[in-house]
Parts: sequence; structure tokens; C-alpha cells
Amino acid sequence: MPQNDQNLLFQFDTSAHADTQRLAQQKIFARLGVQGGTRLKPGALPFTSDDITAGTENELAVAVNGSQSDTDLPQAIRQLPFYENGGRARAELDRWLTDNRAGVWEHSWLRIGRDTLGQGAKAVLSIDLAGRSDRADFEPGDGTLRVPASYALKLALADVLGGEELLPGRALLTGRRALGVFLNDNTAPEIVSTHIVTGKAGLGRAVARENAQRFLLTQLLSIYANTKFRLRERGQALQIYPAPNPPARLRRLSRLLPADAYRDLLMNPCLSGFSDGAAKRRYMHLCHETLSRSRMHAAAHLVEAGIAKRRVVQSLVCDTSLLNNGTHLSLGSRQLGDYFGNQSSELAAAEEKYLGDLAIKIIEHFLPVFVGLYSAAPWRHAPAEFKPERALGFLPHELHNTHLRQIWSAWKRKAGLLAGLKGDVVPDQRLLDYFAALSGTTTHAAFDGQLGNGDRLKAELETRNVFSGNMTFYALYRLRELSRMGFTGFEGRHYSVFDSLQEDLGPAAELQACVTAYAYRLMAEGSIMHAHIPDDPETESERRQIFFAAAIGLPSVYVRASTKNMFLRRVLAHTRRTRPSKRHTGYLKVYLDDYRMALTRMLGAEMELAESHAPTLADLEARVAAPEERGVSGRLTRKILDKLGVAGAMDVDAASFNQAAEDHYRDDLRREWLEEGLVVLREDLRAIARRAQGTHDKGLLWALAQLTGGWAVEDFVAQAGHDVRAGKASSETLRALIGLILLNVNEEERRSARAA
Repeated sequence: MPQNDQNLLFQFDTSAHADTQRLAQQKIFARLGVQGGTRLKPGALPFTSDDITAGTENELAVAVNGSQSDTDLPQAIRQLPFYENGGRARAELDRWLTDNRAGVWEHSWLRIGRDTLGQGAKAVLSIDLAGRSDRADFEPGDGTLRVPASYALKLALADVLGGEELLPGRALLTGRRALGVFLNDNTAPEIVSTHIVTGKAGLGRAVARENAQRFLLTQLLSIYANTKFRLRERGQALQIYPAPNPPARLRRLSRLLPADAYRDLLMNPCLSGFSDGAAKRRYMHLCHETLSRSRMHAAAHLVEAGIAKRRVVQSLVCDTSLLNNGTHLSLGSRQLGDYFGNQSSELAAAEEKYLGDLAIKIIEHFLPVFVGLYSAAPWRHAPAEFKPERALGFLPHELHNTHLRQIWSAWKRKAGLLAGLKGDVVPDQRLLDYFAALSGTTTHAAFDGQLGNGDRLKAELETRNVFSGNMTFYALYRLRELSRMGFTGFEGRHYSVFDSLQEDLGPAAELQACVTAYAYRLMAEGSIMHAHIPDDPETESERRQIFFAAAIGLPSVYVRASTKNMFLRRVLAHTRRTRPSKRHTGYLKVYLDDYRMALTRMLGAEMELAESHAPTLADLEARVAAPEERGVSGRLTRKILDKLGVAGAMDVDAASFNQAAEDHYRDDLRREWLEEGLVVLREDLRAIARRAQGTHDKGLLWALAQLTGGWAVEDFVAQAGHDVRAGKASSETLRALIGLILLNVNEEERRSARAA
């Protein structure tokens, strides 16, 4: 490495004085073409509208509706040696099996007759099963296939593409690429963007519309599978829907089964999207084993922290946190990608890591504004669950003991004197029920800007039986490195479920872009360095506790009056109600709504930034000012309560509230998102038809006519949408709608290529 590069890397020592770090940062931005200090031009920064790209990954829930004799999950349970051994365990499982009057079997696999598969589906299946050592798990030998629902979506798309009547060429080529969209590496279906969107025409709008159209595609494929593969006819009606929390029935099942039996039943086999699917399947089993063990150690940690009594610590049968579902929104910077791509690999990795970790530390301060306001997972804790070893989830591994005690004490006060009889309700249970972020230790920091820090931290946590060094690094806001991902940017993993894709996901994407650009602005002007946000566990926990307090719905948190976090001090300078705590000596009491409004004011104070993000900040301010009316948690909760016919969440028992929430996600929210997708498709196709006529694009006009049978696209989508809503769309209608979506994706890709 050239000597000057070695010198620069040496300057990345985050223990160095802030002035040294400032010089190193400004040198990087100068080479980027961004002038620092007071002469900074916001439009030249990374992650601004002309620079930013975005893609999403959606974790969705699945249910198969049918009788015990027709559905795979109950049949698979009865074939378990654990079940066949009889005794009390079998009796409990029999009660679980019969206690399902609705006939809804969440996360059941599907049994598909081979004779229903077309040539395209058979070809894809042959490729994906080739070389699998566990092939017998999917081919029982009776003329059927056993596959998870997520893989059935891919088979359905392959079946459409391989039909006797081929789709128009543009749609066909796009469809073949879209096969890779339907992954199945987690318990639930994971579906990634059909194409990357840019910020030039409005990032939030583009992200929301891509998600809505892709959800529509997912629904059409599930309906196609029900029809073409005769699933419904054979008593296996497939449903795919957004739901953030593990179903109550599967939580109960996890307590009846040994962990290895649970994994065999419910962990996806990773049939799609991986060069070695069997190895990926083993990795997912490792994740479940690790998280189950980590949950047990979290309970033990509460005893050490003085929160729980030793008698309540017990080994859980197995963990269900992998059944939690969210949306991961990734933002990329073309500017940073081009810059790092032109550097030596060593220097690029060091600079990317240094800036990326500092950006993450800044952005983590802003994440509480998203929780409950832009996405949520409302949940009622039953009295039996409202115990620290159950309610606090993985927080013992994510927060310092001081903050852990303060949060549990505040939660008990919030729940009130009757918590032991009634439990409590929280805005976002998913964020509490999943290992959301690894906490740094006194010897290894998570985000100190040093290469390899994540691997070193994981190795230390592995010695404590908290995590595995072979697992992906868990973070709320994760750096996406150019060398690994092909782009440089960040993945936001803090989203649960949205009440609306266009009204919530779209604004959330704009806000995420805003705070990411803001972090790079602070770094470019040299006002924030690593030295300003220390990496000791207590300081890290101090900022992160605010995020988890928002998930619980706490009204306030406590911050050290002498905190070493200079950026947090900067935020608190904008709050108006912060005062010394009477309860905790040496601490400031910070109100969550005041903290959120302070962040809004900070962003608004940057006039150039606020000018381009004015609607985003206005939307944020409205949500902060009226969370029950404008926030997602409040809106979802009202809809759940409307189903129950009660005024408040505490007016019903926890089981009824949580079941009503599951029913809302599976039925009402699924239909609402479906409707958003139909609206987007209709609007986009109308615009495409007009452009094709204006440019005399005969190939595109022919493709539209072939798919619609000569109908005007608006009329065709309106009629086809009516059939889809009514559940009577034919395979031919579904095939045409799928083809139109693929044609629209192709047009989006071509427009993006022309604009690049």
C-alpha cells in the first residue's frame, strides 16, 4: 500500500483527538468532491435525491387454510417420533391440533401434485433440487411435492413463464430475472425488490409504488398457485400477508415441541436464491439454536442485574423470534460507490467502514421517530407474560444494566398497579421479541470505525453463549459494503408493519434518506467525529434505550447529566421539557415526544436540507404531535379495536386482542395492500400506454394488446381487479395481470437506465 494510504489509515484510530479525526474526514470528503465547512453544498452530498438508490426486502407471513387431513403441518406433526411415542406430550399436541376451528395453519408447508406443474415450473424445480442432499424432504415419493409456501410462489411464476402461450418478450425476460426475487431463507417468505429505484422522481413515492406492485404480484402468484396447482381444490388454500409478530398458536406449539422437532417443522429449507441451499438451511438452524440459547441467557442476565429472581430463570423449549417479520429498506449512494470503487480495496474498505460506523451512530439517535409512528406491531401482554424474563425479550443483551433496570421500572409504572391482573399493551412488540442489535463490550466496540470490529465482537459474544461468530452481524441500521453487496449504503431493519405502503412506507423512506444525508452532512462539515460519540457500552446503551422505550410506549427515559455523548447533548439542547430527574440522581428526565420533536427541529434548522425535505419534516411533525391519530400504532390499534367492538386495548383480554390483530393482518390489511397495488398498476399502465402511443412504440403497444386481449389497459385492470377481489380470477386472467406487472417493471428499469 502507498505510504500516504498507510498514513491515512493510521489517522482512522478512533481513540485519536477529535481534531485529527476531523482532518481525516475532511480529506475523504475533499476527494469525494464535497467541500467541507461553511462552504458545504448540500446537493453535492451522498444520499441526496440525484444520488440515492433504494431497494427493499419484505418478510411476509403465510397461512394455509384447510382441514387436518388435507394440510401438511398437522400431518407432519403426527409423523414426528416425538408424537408417535405417545404419553402426555401426544395428548397436549392432540389438543393443539383440535383447537383450530378456523382451520388456519400458519407457516404450514404445501403438498403439490407433480401433475399440476407446467414445463416451466418443472424446469426450475429440477435446477433447485439438483445436488440437494436433503432432496427426500421435498419428494415423498407419492407423486407430490412438499415445499414451503415461499417456494410455491417461485414455482407459480415459473409456471406462468413456461406456459404454452408465451408472454411478450420484454415481460418474459423480466420474469426470468424476477424468479430470484422470491427467496426463502427465513421461516417466512422473503421477497426482494423487482428493481432498484432512484430518488430523482421522489424516492418515497418510488419505494412505496414498487412495494405495492410487488405485493400485488405476490398475491396474484398465491392465487395462481391455489388455482393452477389445485391447492384450494385439495383443501390447502394459500394466503400470504403482512404480519409482524409470531402467531399465538405457533408460540404455543413451540412450548410443546423439542427444539429440533420445531426446526424440522417450521424452518425454511432455502430452496431458492442460494448457491448451496442445504448449507443455508443448516445456517438457519444455527440461528434458531443460537437465539434459543441466547434467550435463556438473557433471562439469567436479569438475575445478575437484580431485576428477576433466580427461581424464575428457566430454559425455554425453543425460541420463536425468527417468526417475527419486518421490512428492510436499503439505501445506496452512487457517489460513494463510484468513489470507493476507484480506490485500492484496502483503502476503500477502511474509509467506508470509518464513515459508515460514524453515520450509524448518528442515525441511531433518530430511529425512535420511526417506531410506532411509521411502522408498528401492537401487542397485548397477558399478565402471565408481564414478567421481566418474558416481557424484556433480548433487551438484557442489548442494553446496559443501568438502562435495563430503569426501563423495567418505568414499564411497571406505565402499566400501573393492575399490571399483574391485566398486563399491558405496547406499540411494537417485534422490536422487543427479536435480537435487534448486538451491544458492544468493554473490549470490543460495535461501531468504532475499525475494520473487523463486528467479527471480533461476535467472537467475544460467542464465548459468552450470547451469539454465534458464524451468524450475520445484527444491527438496527446496518452498513452494506461495496465489496460484499455491489453497492455502498445502509439497510434499515427497524420497520415492522405499515398501515399503508404509500402513506407510511413512502414517507418513512423519505425520512430515512433525510437523516442519512444529514449524518453525512455533519461528517462533511466536520462537526461530528467518532470521538464525539464514544463506544463504551453505557454510552451506546444510553442512545439505544430511547429506541426500545419507544417500542414499549414509555413516556420518558433518563440520560446522564454528564453524558459523554456530544451528539446526544446537541439533541437535548433542542428539547424544551428536559429537567433533572427526581427519581434518578445525576440523570436528566427526557420526554419521548419532546425528544422526537427536538430531532425534527434539528433537521429543520438546516435550511438547505429542509428545503428539499420540507414535506417529509411536516409529516414527521404531524405524527409526533398526534401519534394516536397520525401514527401507525394508533391507527392499527383502532382498526383492531373496531373488529372487537371495544374502545380500548385494555377492555379485552390479551388473547382476544392479539388474535384480532392477526385476523386484521391476514384479511383486512392484506386486502388494503392488494388494493394499493391495483391502483399503482392501473396508473402506471395508463402512463405506459400513453407514452407508447406518443413515441409510436409498436413493440410495446403490441405487448399490451396481447396481454389485455385488445382491451384498453385501464378497463382490463379494472375488470381483472374485480375478479381478483372476488376470488374468481381465472388462470388466464392472472397470467395476463402478472405479465402486465412484469412489463411495467421492464419499463421502470429502462427509464432508470436512461436517467442514470
